[in-house]
Amino acid sequence: MAAAFALGVVLFALALGFLIGRRIAGVGFRRSLSSLAIVTIAGAVAGALVTSAEKLVLAFTGLDFDVRTAGVGGALMAVFLLAAPLEEGAKVLVIWPYYRKGRLLTPRLGVLYAVATASGFAAVEGAIAVSTNPSGITLARAILGALAHVFFAGVWGYALGAGRIHSNWFSWAWLFAMLLHGLFDHILWGRGPGYLTATLPIVGFMLLASVFVLRQRAPERVHRSFLSKAPTLTDVRDVLAPREHPVALRWVAAGVFVTLGLVIALLVTGVFVGRKLGIDFALADEADVRSAVPLVLLGSSVLLAFPVAGFLIARASSGLTVLEPALSTLTAMGVLVVVSSLTAPVSVLFALAVAPVAVGLACGGAWIGLER
Repeated sequence: MAAAFALGVVLFALALGFLIGRRIAGVGFRRSLSSLAIVTIAGAVAGALVTSAEKLVLAFTGLDFDVRTAGVGGALMAVFLLAAPLEEGAKVLVIWPYYRKGRLLTPRLGVLYAVATASGFAAVEGAIAVSTNPSGITLARAILGALAHVFFAGVWGYALGAGRIHSNWFSWAWLFAMLLHGLFDHILWGRGPGYLTATLPIVGFMLLASVFVLRQRAPERVHRSFLSKAPTLTDVRDVLAPREHPVALRWVAAGVFVTLGLVIALLVTGVFVGRKLGIDFALADEADVRSAVPLVLLGSSVLLAFPVAGFLIARASSGLTVLEPALSTLTAMGVLVVVSSLTAPVSVLFALAVAPVAVGLACGGAWIGLER
């Protein structure tokens, strides 16, 4: 079973990198195949070395990724001070020689090489994980982990390819990817199986952002697919940028209250519906897989508030951009994080995991409500 699981993870990670590479590079994929094979193998070697180094450091320090072993503080230190920066840094080192040689001249090439490196890294890391602990939960974690490796590498890879034009992009993109990947890994590997549903908002954010990138950089034949209906990165930038008028702070403030009110109202509605359906909310325990049902219901109720709030603010303000709904959502999420840290610290994880996709949903709702 362990060998089958390991092989499945390896094939999934490599196939993911291959398919994304084909989408991004198009007809130029074959010309880059030898170089991509090299960075994929180098990424796999880096994955093996980093995984071994992490085990040695954790054994020496007594820390652990699992909250049940090291506590919340120890698990967070293991992720954010060791795993997240080490893993993202190792992947950068693999493709850095290509950047220095001037091979990554465009964001598309940056994503292409970063994704190839990450797929090799994820294949080895996931194979080691399922070989050590062969189970369905570990397999699910390894597959979700592969998605995260590929996506977050693509984030800083895009910025690295654009670095010669926007020199400060890469540092911020790498920091963002490292921190969000660390949060994702803490929920994925550090928490019990009942909390795996908390990773779904980040997965949704990954898929949404990937559609934007593929829509922007895909070859012409892809434009005729469903991606042609999605806004491009240029479209998103245009509706986020103020058009010759300052940010309407009154609508940002109003949006905060509207968003928080909708979150509370829909959360109460979700609890009411759950009770009517006979769902036991007492099952929301991270050690119990059955907690996925109440968590998905409550999470879906909360997420629904953001596109509705974005739409209402865009309509009420008669705005031409989605900046006000985006800022109001960020502020509302900040309020929720602060309140959660005082009342139920564990819920901070869910609030932070929801934040990226919440902003995306709010912008999506505002996009529909914009006056054009």
